[in-house]
Amino acid sequence: MRILLSILLLTLSMTNLLGQSNSTTTKPTDKSFPTNIQEGSEKELDKFDGKIVAFDGTIEKIEKSRNNTPFYKLKIADDNYLWTVLMFKNKSNKIGDKVRVVGYLRPNEPNKDEKKYLDGKYMVIAFGLIDFNKSNFLFLGGAIQQKQEWIDGKIPSGE
Repeated sequence: MRILLSILLLTLSMTNLLGQSNSTTTKPTDKSFPTNIQEGSEKELDKFDGKIVAFDGTIEKIEKSRNNTPFYKLKIADDNYLWTVLMFKNKSNKIGDKVRVVGYLRPNEPNKDEKKYLDGKYMVIAFGLIDFNKSNFLFLGGAIQQKQEWIDGKIPSGE
C-alpha cells in the first residue's frame, strides 16, 4: 500500500512540475486569442458540440462548481448564455465583467445541486480565460500546447 501511495505522489508531483514550464512563450499579437463563437445561437452551438470553443461573454451570475472553482453564467448574445466552469481558481472577476474564455463545449449534465441553476442545452469546461480590462490571463497549467496555440492566433486543438 505504501509503495502504491508513493507512486501516486510521485506521479502527481511530476505532473505538477511538467505543467509549470519555464519555456518562453510567444508574446501576444493582434491575431492572438481568436474566437469561433460569434452569434451564440443554438444552431451555431450545435456545430461545436464536443469541440473547443472560444468566445466573449459577460458574467451575469457566479456559482461554485463541484471542484470549488467558479461556475459563470456568461451572456454571449442578447438572448443566449452559456454556463462556463473554470478548471482553475479565479478571484479577480465579478458579475458584470467581460471575459473571453476557451474550453470544451459539452451537453449539460448537472448533478443534484447544479440542477437548481444549470439550465440550457450546453455548458463549457474552460481551460483558459482572459479579461482584457483587468489584464487577467489565466490558463490551466497542463494545457501548455493549447495556451501557445491560442496566443499564436489559432483555436486550440484538443490534443
